Amino acid sequence: MTHPHLPRRAVLAALGASLLPALGHGANTPEAWRSSYAPYNGPLKAPLASGPLSVRGRWPAALQGTLYRIGPARRELGGVAMDHWFDGDGMLQAFRLEAGAAPARISHRGALLATPKLVAEEAAGRLLYSGFATTLPDAPAINGPDAINPANINLLAMPAHKKLFALWEAGSALEVDPDTLQARGFQAWSPETRGAPFSAHPRVAPDGTVWNFGYVPGSGKLLVYEIAPEGALRRQHVLDAPQADMVHDFAITERYLVFLLMPMKFDGRPGVGSPLPHYRWLDAEPLVALLVDKADFKVQRFELPGTGLFHLANAWEEGGTVQVRFVAQPDFLAAMRGFKVDAASSATAAAATRWAHLALTPSTGQARLDYPGLAGVEFPRVHPARNGLPTRFTTLLERSAGMDARVLGFDTVLTLQGERKPRRHRYGPGWIAEEHVYVPESPAAAEGRGWVLGTAYHWPTERTTLSVFDAGAVDAGPVASVTLPYGLPLGLHGQFVPA
Repeated sequence: MTHPHLPRRAVLAALGASLLPALGHGANTPEAWRSSYAPYNGPLKAPLASGPLSVRGRWPAALQGTLYRIGPARRELGGVAMDHWFDGDGMLQAFRLEAGAAPARISHRGALLATPKLVAEEAAGRLLYSGFATTLPDAPAINGPDAINPANINLLAMPAHKKLFALWEAGSALEVDPDTLQARGFQAWSPETRGAPFSAHPRVAPDGTVWNFGYVPGSGKLLVYEIAPEGALRRQHVLDAPQADMVHDFAITERYLVFLLMPMKFDGRPGVGSPLPHYRWLDAEPLVALLVDKADFKVQRFELPGTGLFHLANAWEEGGTVQVRFVAQPDFLAAMRGFKVDAASSATAAAATRWAHLALTPSTGQARLDYPGLAGVEFPRVHPARNGLPTRFTTLLERSAGMDARVLGFDTVLTLQGERKPRRHRYGPGWIAEEHVYVPESPAAAEGRGWVLGTAYHWPTERTTLSVFDAGAVDAGPVASVTLPYGLPLGLHGQFVPA
């Protein structure tokens, strides 16, 4: 039964409770990742502010707004360090694009987010709390997940109300000032869900409705949120989901929510130490697809050959089926455990991804999973106004065969449009490409019209570059770019907010 506001105890019980970095000499290949984080370790430093940047090429006059990006940054303080990509205090980046008049004015600002965790550790002079993959000895007791919430994975933008939220996987959304990038405090969508998990991958429907979920490993539950465009919680509901021990992303259609639940089991205790060592893969179990009716939250279950995944691109209804596009990660746990930033390591498991097409037929209960042949990809992005609607244009990152095997990540941006041959731009040796977003020419623009916008880190010079491509001709290379006078910590996700 669904209630607009469930009792808080019921919800929680169901869930289970201006700096310039030193120039240096340039990083060696084994230190590629570490070099991007090193300037941000240690005591808190002043925010970054680039001032106007020199533009190479011709910046599109219509491409105006802000590209926000976020990811883990500080991971060492007071002689205490963490080595996993996901363990680090969140740092928010803002690239301001003012291109209406010549010359275009592009600038950058970046700041570590003053979460309660960061403030407490800064006062203590060392890292205090265990992370996702690193357990610290003598970590103090916590009174809830937001005490250790680093706000470091993704962003939710609600520009009509000038709202911006930094998101983590296991705690509340952190509201931040979209101009100053200063933290404003954790968001409680309702008194009952204060402190409850709010996933890092909400989906914004074409009408502005925000759908999201939360989970606690081992609880066997999913908490679903429906939030009105103006930011008020409409509904919350707890679903039974026995295999929901790690759910990073989901998708929506006009009628359904789509969850893909991996065959993975959590054997630890939530809130006690690092969770990653307590996961195990269940080889004999299926990938479970849950189709959840938005109207009444009734669930239909499908079983598929077991695989892992981080990200879904989109889902939509077509010809009596629900079409889902996602990136499969067959060796999920090995990939997750290999995301180390302090030393060179084999990128084999992390790169062994496959682009996947899934078709679910609610009327018959049948499911079909196909792999059309594209491999070594991640970070799919589609038209931001077409969540839940048919899409034929997708932006991805790809790892080329020529990328150094000692370096994790991707070096190529790729676009798919219908049945056409993929278009690619490889950044080249010494580069690690970060997630690129698709920015349509206008909200009503046909798919593929507009730009692809993203950052890449060049470890030999320890600098970050922002590039813009014609979305229909990524293979022609950037139409314009700017290079910062410093490097940024390799991040995770971003959102573009038009001016």
